[in-house]
Amino acid sequence: MSTSCFAKGAVVEIDGRTHELIGKVDKTTWQLSELQTRRIKELTDDALRKAYSAGSLRFPIKGQINSIERPRSSRVDFSAAQWQRAKIRRAYVMATLDSPGHKPTILPIIHQTWQKLGEPAKPPGASSVLRWRKRFINAGRDITALIERDDMKGNSKGRYPRDVTEIVQNAIDAKFLTKERGTVQDALDKAKVEVGKENKLRPESMWLPRPTRRLVARMIENIPAFDRCAARYGRQAAMKRYRWVKGHHVSNAPLERVEIDHTQMDIMVVDEATGLPLGRPWLTVCIDMFTRCIIGVYIGFEPPSYLTVARCLKQAITPKTWIGEQYKGIKNAWSAHGVMQMLVVDNGREFHSQSLENACYCLGIEIIYSPRRTPWFKPYVERVIGTLNRSIAHGTPGTTFSSIVDRDDYDPVKHAVVRYSVLKEAIFKWIVDVYHQRPHRSLGISPATMWESSIAPEDIPLADDPMRLDAILGASETRTLTHKGIELYGLSYNSPQLSELRRSVAEKLEVEVRVDPGDLGKIIVIGPRNGELYSVPALRADYASGLSLWQHKVCKRYAARQFEQYSPESWLEAKEQISEIMHVELHRRKIKTRAKMARFKGDAALLQPVETASGATREREANHHTVRPNTTLNDTAGLPRPAETMRTDADASGADAARPLVRKRFTPQYRERAPSTDGDNNNNEQ
Repeated sequence: MSTSCFAKGAVVEIDGRTHELIGKVDKTTWQLSELQTRRIKELTDDALRKAYSAGSLRFPIKGQINSIERPRSSRVDFSAAQWQRAKIRRAYVMATLDSPGHKPTILPIIHQTWQKLGEPAKPPGASSVLRWRKRFINAGRDITALIERDDMKGNSKGRYPRDVTEIVQNAIDAKFLTKERGTVQDALDKAKVEVGKENKLRPESMWLPRPTRRLVARMIENIPAFDRCAARYGRQAAMKRYRWVKGHHVSNAPLERVEIDHTQMDIMVVDEATGLPLGRPWLTVCIDMFTRCIIGVYIGFEPPSYLTVARCLKQAITPKTWIGEQYKGIKNAWSAHGVMQMLVVDNGREFHSQSLENACYCLGIEIIYSPRRTPWFKPYVERVIGTLNRSIAHGTPGTTFSSIVDRDDYDPVKHAVVRYSVLKEAIFKWIVDVYHQRPHRSLGISPATMWESSIAPEDIPLADDPMRLDAILGASETRTLTHKGIELYGLSYNSPQLSELRRSVAEKLEVEVRVDPGDLGKIIVIGPRNGELYSVPALRADYASGLSLWQHKVCKRYAARQFEQYSPESWLEAKEQISEIMHVELHRRKIKTRAKMARFKGDAALLQPVETASGATREREANHHTVRPNTTLNDTAGLPRPAETMRTDADASGADAARPLVRKRFTPQYRERAPSTDGDNNNNEQ
């Protein structure tokens, strides 16, 4: 590498623009001229040196200022043999440096130097030494100018005409750079065919040479690796494979930045009472980036929605003092909780809801959306979810594994033995007693120790009012308050407090309503003046209490199809009948999984038997024959009608009158039907 100085006539590059130092205006100020536009600017000597230290100013290699050719001294990865030969050349150059450039004059000097060095095998010629000396001087006495550049030797023109390279490039685009991921041989074969077609249209003297595999491979290598990957595997796969870390977010305190995400666990869960498989539960996890503590988790059969996010956030914000009381086997305390400053989410629909934005903004939480299909923007929650899934599910009977390749002939439904309550306890115990207590690789200490040492209990931010927290985390709706109260999802809500609100404000007024999608038994109404909160129960509490919005929609569809009614009375009857259907269908081993049934029953109902309308607990095997075998929640039209399931014999008496009729059913047979004709109808009747 040569050396340069800030002197008159020196050439410098500032932010990629070439300038020449014209001269000094005063003792400290230089006048510079941009070589391309000849624009004059002035910079102080300190400014020039600061730019040099920052890397935005450099001295171009001498002799390469306006050249597009790569400088000879730009490389530094030379072999030991190349360095040795360059040092020998430098010795000859230094011996003749002060001599005139006259061949007869420098020949004796070259011969004397060769006798001292003994290298190379014969003394170099005067022309070679003069050429080396000129190159050495122009490079500012940089020895790399004397290194042999064999890579720059050879013919610079290709041996194939332009028509052949264009045909090969088209063949590469058609066969290799496709989602089908053709091979180099496929591209070569197509190129040969196209060249053959072209030669048929030309005279023999103008035939094109046939391309070789080496040509095709070399042209493929010249395509940028990112472009090759994007064409063959898709742009998202290429971005993931060739991504680079420009920087990462650094948290300086607990609850400053929190990540949240969902996953479906790799394990089959069975019903508490029957022991039959329910399906794979969903897991929502919220983790603090600074301490790596899991501050919230939700396990259930509800797919990712605002309901699952809200329940996970509520557990993350509120103290978890109940963990030791409810689960005696957990030894340590779950201390991580509080209102976070930033919540990092992906682009799932549940994270783009208006209710989540309102809830976060009310609590002062800033939502950070990561780019789509970029899980590495929230790596902490992605990693901890994978670790939790492997630690709990894999190796446990009923695991589904992460890949079907790992599963082989293992049937997770057949081997499922984990109950829902046991799974929840195992997850909580793993979080509190294992993950939080185990030293973290990047922290050097356990997450629990990191939390306790970095934040005092009195510094943890909490919501001012728990009831207001429920209102904030509830789904936001706008309704009109009248003398009938508030109608929401077809249900009516009213209370004396709402009547007083109407008397003090207006006869009719629009109010904001917050509802928990997991419990329609009550809603929270926000007053229009001072934001006062009113807890308003449903008028039909016997139907809506503990009922989720999803269950309510199922009951409405069932009642509309079976009873042809749209009223709370028909919904209540539908709710009871569907509960009986769920109760009986959990015994049917024809159904592989029962995730929708578990979702309809809810968390609390999984731990207790189903009550009928009269309040009596039915036996699990009772009325087993009264339900259709193909009943599912996907199609409410398939649910049985009451008249078909519980019809009694009018002529029977006593105990036999209440016994349902047994209708013999046959397996339906399906066949292709020809267009209806008179002859076909006669044949079918026969």
